[in-house]
Amino acid sequence: MRVAQFINKHMIQLLMAVIVLGLLLGYLLPDTGKRLQVFYPVALFIMLYPMMVGIKIGEVVGAARRVGFMTVVMVFNYLISPLLAALLARMFLSGYPDFAVGLILTGVVPCAGMIVAWTAMAKGNAPMTLVITVTSLLAGIVLIPVWMSALAGKYVPVDAWKMLQTIFYTIVIPLVLGNLTRVWLVKKWGPKKFGDFQPVFPAVSALGMYLVFFISMMSESVTLVRNPQYLGIIALPLVIFYTLLFGISILYARLTRTGYPDMVALAYGVSGKNISIALALAVVFFSPLTVMIIAIKPLIQVLFMAGFFRLSPYLQKYWDKVVPEPGAAR
Repeated sequence: MRVAQFINKHMIQLLMAVIVLGLLLGYLLPDTGKRLQVFYPVALFIMLYPMMVGIKIGEVVGAARRVGFMTVVMVFNYLISPLLAALLARMFLSGYPDFAVGLILTGVVPCAGMIVAWTAMAKGNAPMTLVITVTSLLAGIVLIPVWMSALAGKYVPVDAWKMLQTIFYTIVIPLVLGNLTRVWLVKKWGPKKFGDFQPVFPAVSALGMYLVFFISMMSESVTLVRNPQYLGIIALPLVIFYTLLFGISILYARLTRTGYPDMVALAYGVSGKNISIALALAVVFFSPLTVMIIAIKPLIQVLFMAGFFRLSPYLQKYWDKVVPEPGAAR
């Protein structure tokens, strides 16, 4: 448990260390990364299966009670976000097709389970983010292949049907197994003990993610070391992407007089992208250079999520003045 707490607390710092170590060893041992790629399936399972244990499929019924709000979330997640990513890819990355695909993939994937914790810390509507997480994940099974084919197909070949099949194996099966595991553990241990043990699952998932990043960085180490400008090329559109996502969602909530708790759920629900799913699809379908943009993404994403959290007390005071009565998006 102490190891899990350490990993969860220092997840980004450890990720940076893994990236640096992968780049260093990959540069010193240039052929090793390619040989390690056979371990991708194992690493992906370690990353995805524990993540799904904490996701309750039954939460999707909560969407029926907030149809208006969930419609807004889906529009942000599966219309505004993909089109914004595609626009920025065209503006900044048209000469780098592998990077463009990575940015589009970032915009297409749904939110991650971690938004529940961020929303709770910012005094937002955490139960609503559970509904957002599950509903967005299930919708993504069909919408991710459609959008990737439509938006990324101009840069690289995208087989939407094959991607749909891969999503079934990488999302649906782990999701079902994760829920069965959660039900079994709750029945065996009881809700309290399971709740105490729950932080272990994201930590184990992070280990799988680190292994995938390590192999990917080793595979492309020579390319990245010899082209350090790639980091700036990748980072700029990502920063703009997250700035606009957070900004547009907050502006929408203000204009529609959405209550503060729902505003927080909306902002995190559309901006806290699922790194694990993006990484899994990048590894299976696209080049290591596409994986590279996914590797940079969490470093930038967490800065925006933490920054929003730091600003949340001031936003709450402002919201209490301009939206005194809690409201909801219609």
